Amino acid sequence: LVLAFAVLAAFAAEAAAQDEHRRRLAAEVTIMAGDLRRLEAASEPPQHLDGLRARLAGALSSLALLMRRAGADAGAVPRLRDALVRRDWRSMRAGLRALQDTHPFDARALLPAEATPERLRVGEAIHRPACAGCHDAPPAETRLPALNLFEEAKRMPREEFAARLLLGVRGDRSTAYRNPFSDLELAALIATYEHGEPAAVARESHAC
Repeated sequence: LVLAFAVLAAFAAEAAAQDEHRRRLAAEVTIMAGDLRRLEAASEPPQHLDGLRARLAGALSSLALLMRRAGADAGAVPRLRDALVRRDWRSMRAGLRALQDTHPFDARALLPAEATPERLRVGEAIHRPACAGCHDAPPAETRLPALNLFEEAKRMPREEFAARLLLGVRGDRSTAYRNPFSDLELAALIATYEHGEPAAVARESHAC
């Protein structure tokens, strides 16, 4: 009986890990599609476009491993790499759309139904020490500036913004540099960026 419980626990842990790999894969593909959309628009400074191409190249360098961990076929990765090198955005867009259809990002756990006062308090408490220093006044001359999160939440699709917070937030050595926040905390952050006012958050920060 003990052995049976141990086997069941091992299968449950493996299934949970597999689900997390699938979620990370879907989020990564969503972010890549967003980066490509910005590249195609070509409405940003040249150094930002260079940064987007570099970020896409970095994502593609690890995408095959991420797909294998998620139990997915990585056969599309070489074609995407080739399209990026040739700057064939049409082919790359089609390839990413196919991956999104196969691996849709489910952001429901991260997208709050409403911005309750409690959610906003939690989000503001996280933003001030963890995010404000880099994102509230990003330097524009860098290749990949840490853009203002209040502005980004209002300009990009909600699912893409949620994916960026899921994969873009980094912890420290104690968390193996993985996102240290729970889905509930990320939902509170998203509510703050969608409905809060950056000036109000800054004023509260200075008052503390």
